[in-house]
Amino acid sequence: MNESLALPPRLVMRDLLLTAFSQKARIALIFFCIMALSVFIAVQIQPDYKAKSSLLVLMGTEHAFRPAAGQQFMNSGGADAEQVLRTEASILESDDLHRTVIREIGIEKMYPKLLEKPGPIAKWIQDTRQFITESAGMAEKATESDSADPMTRAVEAFARNLTITVDKKSSVIGLDFTNPGRTVSADALRILESQYLVLRSKLYGDVQAPLVQAQQDVVGRQLADADTALQTFKQLHDISNFSERRAILLKQQGDLETALTKSEAMIAEQSAKLTQLNQQLGQVAGTKKGTPNASAALQGMVQAYHQREEDALSRYRGSPAVDEARRQALERETDIARMQATQAYGVQADRNKTEADLRASLAGHDAVAAQLTGLNKIVDALDADESQLHELERNRLILEDNYKAVTKILDERQTIESVEAHRESSVRVVQPPNVPALPQPTRRLILLAGIVVSMLLSIGSVLTSHFFRAIYLRPEALEMDTGLTVLASVPDIRAIGGPSSSVLVVPA
Repeated sequence: MNESLALPPRLVMRDLLLTAFSQKARIALIFFCIMALSVFIAVQIQPDYKAKSSLLVLMGTEHAFRPAAGQQFMNSGGADAEQVLRTEASILESDDLHRTVIREIGIEKMYPKLLEKPGPIAKWIQDTRQFITESAGMAEKATESDSADPMTRAVEAFARNLTITVDKKSSVIGLDFTNPGRTVSADALRILESQYLVLRSKLYGDVQAPLVQAQQDVVGRQLADADTALQTFKQLHDISNFSERRAILLKQQGDLETALTKSEAMIAEQSAKLTQLNQQLGQVAGTKKGTPNASAALQGMVQAYHQREEDALSRYRGSPAVDEARRQALERETDIARMQATQAYGVQADRNKTEADLRASLAGHDAVAAQLTGLNKIVDALDADESQLHELERNRLILEDNYKAVTKILDERQTIESVEAHRESSVRVVQPPNVPALPQPTRRLILLAGIVVSMLLSIGSVLTSHFFRAIYLRPEALEMDTGLTVLASVPDIRAIGGPSSSVLVVPA
């Protein structure tokens, strides 16, 4: 290597130009080969069309705290704009969302090459690429079924073709999708956005009405069971209304006790009257077997009359005056006996009536006492069932209040969810995807890259030839390296010396 760099810059530039001129054939060959390869690659590559779209993400109610049904709303501040944008971008990057778009458009339309059987070279390139990525830890090892599944490879290709850019300052998400098909790229973005809005509504949807509805059904069945148990209990115990039933029974109990008291008073009165009549009848006509009887009194009078008549016949016979006096005395006694008999019959009739009334009063007293005893048993049974009845009624009242509360919550949730369902999404499409008019400048970039590479290789070739050549192009470089004075130089003569020039060197 010579020390031509120590020369002045103008001399160095001249040497470089001389080197380039001397290597013009090599430079032309390098440029031609590189450009030919670039043209070949550009021709082989199919141009892609890029469709663009942008979404404006606004802060909505779905990004705030949403309480459970029936709970009070609490202002927790929600998420910031950066978190919201990252979340929305993650939803757009979902493989399931990409798979849905591919299914709707069709693999044969988006990536027809995936359905073709790869050639040996393509298979070798694919296996090599997969081996390199797996060895470098950039991806997990895929099974044969996964690598052979066109849908899996289509999802991976879709993720590579989709570009998502997030602008935190403007809250805008930009979407770019490239595909060899002009209309396919725009259709993919359009379907992606529509399916994204559907998936987003499902993810952010706060649907709690079915849960509250199920809770209402459970409480409703419990309330129906409580109503059935209460009605069954009332039917078995003959209770339509406990308060009214109790009031009626207590009123009946009071009436029966009053009637029993009156019956006892009447019985006492009739018993006293019967005792008095028995005494009167005994004084008037005597008794028969210990019981006053009017017929017995009359028979006694007749017997007394016959006894007196026999005594008159045997003792006072023969005197008219005596007979007349005796007759008159007997008539007066007969009148007295008739009066006593009449009085005895009246007292006897009054006594019989009083005795019959007493028996009727006693029978009525027994009936009233039996009714009162049965009513007291009913009241005691009602008092014993009062606690169970109150428990059933209290349980039914609690379930009824729970049913009303759940129904109110259900109405509120249905109203809220109806409003949320008809509310406009907080994500707006700023720029809808349009069919791109021009393809991506891939071929021009490849040609430009070929030009740049060929120029760099040519320059590298010139520099390599300049710094690593074995001859000197100028005498100044030779004098710099040897420290000797160059007296003369032989110019480049193709016929004699070939492509190089010779230099004569002598000691100074």
